[in-house]
Amino acid sequence: MNPAVGALARAGLIGAVSGLRSQWGIAAVSLSARPGETPFAAQRLLSRPWVRGAVLAAAAGEFVADKAPSTPSRLAPAGLIPRLVLGALSGVALAGRRRPAVPPIAAAVAGAATAGAFAVAGVRWRRTAGARTDAVAAAAEDVLAAALAWAVCADAVRPPHGRGRPRDDSELVGAGAPGVDDAPDGAEASRTQAYPDRPGD
Repeated sequence: MNPAVGALARAGLIGAVSGLRSQWGIAAVSLSARPGETPFAAQRLLSRPWVRGAVLAAAAGEFVADKAPSTPSRLAPAGLIPRLVLGALSGVALAGRRRPAVPPIAAAVAGAATAGAFAVAGVRWRRTAGARTDAVAAAAEDVLAAALAWAVCADAVRPPHGRGRPRDDSELVGAGAPGVDDAPDGAEASRTQAYPDRPGD
């Protein structure tokens, strides 16, 4: 997959998580961030322990509040605006982990767009489920949001060249290749002295 397309896809998926649970997208990005993985201050901030604690507490609070009957609709301004903003921020932070990075505005648009789409889809899903099965529908949303968050963030922290650190070709200089005599100059000189050329050869 093209790296830019993959980055935008990750931004969109983490935005979808924010659309289902407004705090879970940014919490997943923060919990999966590794110190020193990026030169951007905003992303380094997400890896700080106190930030991780704050977003995790917010995500846990939303998990409980979402089940309360008095919780307002996520399509109301108080519910929709945070989802759009956090979806955009999460998308930018996640898309910027790999190089080459996509333009932040593109990642923000992808994150916000899917956040809005999944917010609407979640409301329709809950209405279709009805009041009697609302708790089951909410639990299904929780599972979907958690699965999406895990999948997209696990992919983001995986080394791009497979397990372990990327190979440094400079380490191979002087190592030689199989079947090639790489004897040092001293060894070559020793062989010359041991078997000098005979006159007339």
